[in-house]
Amino acid sequence: MLSRACVATFGAVNLVELQLLRVLWLVLPFVAGPVFEAAMDDGERSLQVGGGILLWVVWGALLITLMVPRTESLTVIRVGIPGALPLLLWALLAGGADAEAAFVALSTAIAAICGLLAWRPPIGDAFVDGSSYGDERRFLLRTPGALAIGPLFVVCAVIIAGLTIGPVYLLTQQWVAGVIFVAIGLPAAWSAGKALHRLSQRWLVFVPAGVVVHDKTALREPQLFRVEDVSSFGPAHADAADNAEDLTLGSMGLVLEAELKTTQKIILNSAGSEVETTEIDAFLVAPTRPGAVVAEAIDRGFSTA
Repeated sequence: MLSRACVATFGAVNLVELQLLRVLWLVLPFVAGPVFEAAMDDGERSLQVGGGILLWVVWGALLITLMVPRTESLTVIRVGIPGALPLLLWALLAGGADAEAAFVALSTAIAAICGLLAWRPPIGDAFVDGSSYGDERRFLLRTPGALAIGPLFVVCAVIIAGLTIGPVYLLTQQWVAGVIFVAIGLPAAWSAGKALHRLSQRWLVFVPAGVVVHDKTALREPQLFRVEDVSSFGPAHADAADNAEDLTLGSMGLVLEAELKTTQKIILNSAGSEVETTEIDAFLVAPTRPGAVVAEAIDRGFSTA
């Protein structure tokens, strides 16, 4: 009963944060509108009309995406929604600061909160689990440590810049620069988006038979570990990395360890085409919400002893 109550609590957290993000995103254009109007007040008519239409289209597309929690949607909102803050800061520097102080403060605060919520673990779990089938439950894995700080921001910046700089030049009727930036920016944004989407496809999946590690960055193919083959599943010991296969890819935060009753074979992902099978007695994973994962594991019959 305790584990079921914990699972329900973690699920409620997912819903609360998702609903909060939806409400704040719905409100944002109505408090940020005066800021953008002030920023574009002295601009060309084509920028005022075209820019306004483009902003409404992007906002509406992201609102629809927020209403459809899917793995693909997660990648979109994690780029688009945080992108509202730098766009708003540009508007403030371009003259939007002349708007009423209340609109400036509220729009900045809401954009910042929306950007933070888009990367919150409960939001990530809610979206990847939206793609679940039948009696399964998906949990997002943490971003590899080497990508979690600098490279991740660079990839997001490339996507945002690639999608916006060219159209802005075109709206200001700078045709040559606009065409050049569109020709360069769109392919760059597409490539960066595909790379970023790989992070949204890294899951720990509970199914009726056991638990699946679905992470093509660490493994050549998804690996199922049956519940009857796992002796314990819970927080890793301090020396766990000495005996367990590390599938965390250097992720920061609490690590979970699954100890196996018998040796299992897995195929680790490698840069080359050669397939190498590795035998393991335990493995380590780093979900974004380890507490929710352990609660689900207990509810599914896994032992934490």
